[in-house]
Amino acid sequence: MKKNRYLRFCAVAALVAGAVAAADWHVDSVAGKDAADGTTPATAWRTLWRVNQAKPAPGDRVLFKRGGLWRGELSPVSGAPGKPVTYSWYGQGPKPIIQNSADRSKASDWFEESPGLWSTHSAKLKYDVGIFICDHGRRWGVKKWRNPEWKVQELENPLDYWYDPDKKRVLVRFDCNPATAFSSIELAYTRNVVNQNDRHDIVYDGLCVRYAAAHGFGGGSTRNITIRNCDICWIGGGLQFWRRDPKTGKIVYPVRFGNGIEFWGDATGHLVERNRLWEIYDAALTNQGRNNTETDIVWRDNVIWNAEYSFEYWNAKLTANITFEHNTCVDAGYGWAHAQRPYRNGAHLMYFSNRAATTNFVVRNNIFCRATEWTARSALDWRYGLTHDHNLVWNDGEVPVFGWLDGKSLQKIDWTAYRALGFDPHGTFARPTFVNERQRDYRLAPGSVGKGTASDGSDVGARDMPGLDIDQSLRLGYNNHTL
Repeated sequence: MKKNRYLRFCAVAALVAGAVAAADWHVDSVAGKDAADGTTPATAWRTLWRVNQAKPAPGDRVLFKRGGLWRGELSPVSGAPGKPVTYSWYGQGPKPIIQNSADRSKASDWFEESPGLWSTHSAKLKYDVGIFICDHGRRWGVKKWRNPEWKVQELENPLDYWYDPDKKRVLVRFDCNPATAFSSIELAYTRNVVNQNDRHDIVYDGLCVRYAAAHGFGGGSTRNITIRNCDICWIGGGLQFWRRDPKTGKIVYPVRFGNGIEFWGDATGHLVERNRLWEIYDAALTNQGRNNTETDIVWRDNVIWNAEYSFEYWNAKLTANITFEHNTCVDAGYGWAHAQRPYRNGAHLMYFSNRAATTNFVVRNNIFCRATEWTARSALDWRYGLTHDHNLVWNDGEVPVFGWLDGKSLQKIDWTAYRALGFDPHGTFARPTFVNERQRDYRLAPGSVGKGTASDGSDVGARDMPGLDIDQSLRLGYNNHTL
C-alpha cells in the first residue's frame, strides 16, 4: 500500500510539474506550418498571424528561427512578475527579422501613369507609407505630403513619392520602372513593428526589428519590459497628424513621427540594453508622456547612429530613477530622414518641455559624437532633477554643445558655459577614435580619449558591442548607410 501511494504521489507530482513547466514555441517562416503544434523546430508555426493568435503562459518562450523574415505587427502577450514571456530566437544564421512593410520589388508591381510617373497597382497599400527603401537603404525616397493645393508636379526629383490615401497607392517619380533599377523595394507602413500597449513582463532578445513608419517597439502603459541584443533600423517617417496655421486655419505642414523604442505614458521597470539602432526618423530611444508616471527605466550599452535624436524625454507629472548610461551615440541628425523633415533638430539628447517632478535622472558615461544642431537641447531648465557627468562629447566646427530655451530665446551654449551650468564636471570634450567607423564598430580604439574615464574607471560608451559589417549586413537584408 505504501508503495502504491508513493507511486500515485510521484505521478501526481509529475503532472503538476508538467502543468507549470515553461514551454518553448517555435516559428519557422519557410518550413513551418500554422496547423502544427509549435512545440519543436520540426513542428514549428509559420506566420506572425499564428504567433499573435497564441496565448503563451508566463515563463514561456516564443522562438523565431534565425534567417527567417516575418511581415506585419507583433502583438506580444504579457507574462507575470518573475515569469516574463520571452520573444527570442533559435537556430543558426542572422537575427530573425520582423518588419511592417510591403514588398514592391517586381516590375509587375508598378504601372506608368504618365512619362516618368509610376504607381503601385498590384494590390492596395493598407496604410500610409512613410519610407520608400531601395536595396535595403542604398537609396531612399523623399516623401511629399498631401495638402489642398497638392499637385502631381511636386514629384520633381527621382524617388520623390506620395501616398494616395484615396486609392491606397504610392506615386513615385523615376525615369524607368523602379523595380528594374533596384533589386529590392520596401514600402514601410505607418504602423509599429511591435505593439506592446498595456503589456507587462516581457523579454525581447536577439531580434531584428525594421521597416516601419511608426515605431519599432511602441505602446503605452507598460511595465517590466526588457529589450536586449536587438537590431532596430529604418523606423519612422509616417504622418501622425497635420498642423494648421493658427491665423488662417490652412494646413501648413504635417507632423511625421517614429521612434526606435518608445515607452509612452505610464512606464516602469524597463531595461533596454545592448541594442543597435540606426536610421530612425525621430528618437532612437525615448520615454515620454503628457501627464504620466515614469519610473525605474534603464537605458545602457546601446549603440546608436543616424537618428534625429539619440534619446528624447518629456513628461508633466512624475519622473524618477531614469538612467541613461554607457551608450554610444554618433551622428545625430544625419541619415535618410534629416533633409526631408518639415523641421530639423538633430540632437543626441532632446529634452522637450519637462514639467514633471523629477528626481534621480542620470546621464553618465556616454559618448555623444557629432550632431547637426547641438549635442543636447532643453525646452525648460529642470537641472534640479538631472545629473550629467563623465560623458565624452564631441561636435565638429561651430555646432554648440547645448541649446537651452530660456524664456522665449534659445541660448546656444559651448562646452565651457555648459559646464558652468553644472553639467559634466568630470566630462570630456574631445574627439574619440573608434575601432572601425565604416563597419560601425564604435568601440574606443586603443589610446582614444574616453578610455578609463567612466565613473567606475572603465571606458565610456557601450561596453563590448561589436560592429556591423556593411557588405555582410546588406547581403543579410540589413542596412548600413555608407559613410
